[in-house]
Amino acid sequence: MNAIRLHPGHDAARPGTPPVFALSCNYDHTAKYVLQSRQVDQAALTVLFRADSLILLPRGDNGRAMAAAMAERLPLRADDGAAWRLDLSDAAGPREKLARLLALPKLFDADDRFGLYGFFTYELAHAADADDDELLGVFHLPQRLRVDGVEHGYWMAPDARDAGDEPLRLERWLDLDAFAAGDGAPYADMYRLARRQIDAGALRSLNPSFAIRRPAACDGWGLHRKLLDRSRAPYQLFFDGGGFQLAGASPAMFLRLRDGRLETSPICGTAARGRDADEDSRQIARLLASDKDRFELEECVRADMAAKRGCGDDIRLLAEREIEQFPNVFHTSAHVVATLKPGLDEADAICDHLWPATIVGTPAAAAIRLLAGHEKRHWYGGAFGYVTAGETNLGTVIRSALLRGGSAFTRVGSTVTRHSSPEQEQDELDAKAKLILEAL
Repeated sequence: MNAIRLHPGHDAARPGTPPVFALSCNYDHTAKYVLQSRQVDQAALTVLFRADSLILLPRGDNGRAMAAAMAERLPLRADDGAAWRLDLSDAAGPREKLARLLALPKLFDADDRFGLYGFFTYELAHAADADDDELLGVFHLPQRLRVDGVEHGYWMAPDARDAGDEPLRLERWLDLDAFAAGDGAPYADMYRLARRQIDAGALRSLNPSFAIRRPAACDGWGLHRKLLDRSRAPYQLFFDGGGFQLAGASPAMFLRLRDGRLETSPICGTAARGRDADEDSRQIARLLASDKDRFELEECVRADMAAKRGCGDDIRLLAEREIEQFPNVFHTSAHVVATLKPGLDEADAICDHLWPATIVGTPAAAAIRLLAGHEKRHWYGGAFGYVTAGETNLGTVIRSALLRGGSAFTRVGSTVTRHSSPEQEQDELDAKAKLILEAL
């Protein structure tokens, strides 16, 4: 069957209306980042990626027409009247489930900017044994998209007009309060557990996190705008999920894939910003001289390069250690590239990198198993961005907050190693939390 043709349409922009997705880079301190932006002004469909199914939620007449055309090509069935459901096999592994999601935009004849815009949750790492209703990601298929200020439309009919923006109600498929808050043991308990595991040789590092809840004086779009004004970051992010909004200023790349070139940037090692240029220089010198911070980055780079052996050839370390400068902290980072192996695609690349050692620890598989028994992260530590025919660009969801019902939920983590002390880790946690807490 032929691909579903989409037309550019003629719907006019609506000034002052917040988008449902935004991702921009206003940071170019290191050469691996360039200034750019994308935002979905209107969604045609919102897709819930669950462990047992894909739920398609049309956002207007155009989205309903898209879903009807997709139902002619996929075994979709009506779910609760306004939604469509594609069941995923219990026997399918994470890669197969992810591939079914990523295949959705490939049903359409559209330009290479059309695709999935949203985020994967941290629980994607547990897709093989997750509960059926576990949310693994939520994405918009765009109706009106803006790339670096240029508008693009995706319509089923050439002369389509669609107000869109029908309310997004996720309560039937998702416990929004639990999703916002997450769960976890007290950080002090996790620090002691990490040290015991490291001293016993079971782990080399662990990155536990803890949750912070604060009243929210603004909505998610307002927080996003504040962060854009106050900070520079490669992943300035915003997502409107109807019953929740996610906003953040993440310093961390998860992965990028374009024209077969796969890139990652392990980032760890932290020092708080100083009060002036002289104090900044001393903080950078301390960071570069720190055995703990050097060990953390070396561990993350080693794990990252090992992850690429499954999907990549010609794996190279372009930058071994460079300083990243943000409003509240300095970090050290590396830059790793590879060529995607023939016959593999973005699903293979994403699965091979779940999750970076930066947010779990090393060895990554053992750290993920340990964390699974003590934390429920949901949105925190996931991957935010877009997957299109032209490229995949995903940042790690840290330095972010989820807003719901007048409250803001954020999480902060730090890497515990044999070099750690409780006081040092607390200083790092305070420095990382400062940006979001001050914006709130």
